Amino acid sequence: RHDFKKHPNGLLSSFVTVEDHFEVMNNQYEVIDTYEAIGYITDDHEFLMRPNGNVILMIYDPQVVDMSQIVDGGQPDAVVFGLVLQEIDPQRNVVFEWRSWDHIPITDTRVDLTDDFIDYIHGNSIEVDHDGHWIISGRTTDEVTKINRSTGDIIWRMGGKANEFTFVPDNGEPFFAQHDARRASNGNLTIFDNGNGSYARAVEYEVDEVNKIATRVWEHRQEGGPSRALGNVQRLANGNTMIGWG
Repeated sequence: RHDFKKHPNGLLSSFVTVEDHFEVMNNQYEVIDTYEAIGYITDDHEFLMRPNGNVILMIYDPQVVDMSQIVDGGQPDAVVFGLVLQEIDPQRNVVFEWRSWDHIPITDTRVDLTDDFIDYIHGNSIEVDHDGHWIISGRTTDEVTKINRSTGDIIWRMGGKANEFTFVPDNGEPFFAQHDARRASNGNLTIFDNGNGSYARAVEYEVDEVNKIATRVWEHRQEGGPSRALGNVQRLANGNTMIGWG
């Protein structure tokens, strides 16, 4: 089981790998419902239950792409994994769908584009922002992206090759292979930075979405090496921060 968590409505959920779906449980751990992607295989990274009864989940979408037409040395039959997000209502209708293919070029990834298998975005978290739009984290683009929940258009891109933000006081690469981009109750953005060198860290930014400025206001580092995968940051009600180092 992956992504076990409690939702604001009090229900629990986890991804069951042998079934490729999410189970929803009551507080007695009795399974009361299951959810899976519509038309795709469900991914295990994220599952959100919304106050209106809808759920949001992720999909890794493999497509055969002739990468020789995109980069020198690219494979003509490479399998490229895009990202699809779905919001599904209680009647199992897809009420909103977003596809990375339509908005983020394959070449914006960090991974080797001459490989046979290319996981070019590797989404790992979805956050519904205070304005209803979605903030997503892409591990292999090193990017946190805000998308318009109504149109699917990109509102802004933070980090990675297509970065639109000035990072204060950080210069250059702000985070690497990050996870768990969340909007804290104070309005700031918390991220688990897996690191691209000698550390991993939990980091918090004050985000000016108009002028595209991300100001680092807090961080907690673990020295001695990056975190290869996983990791999360959770701001608690008393102001403390729970960190999973991955």
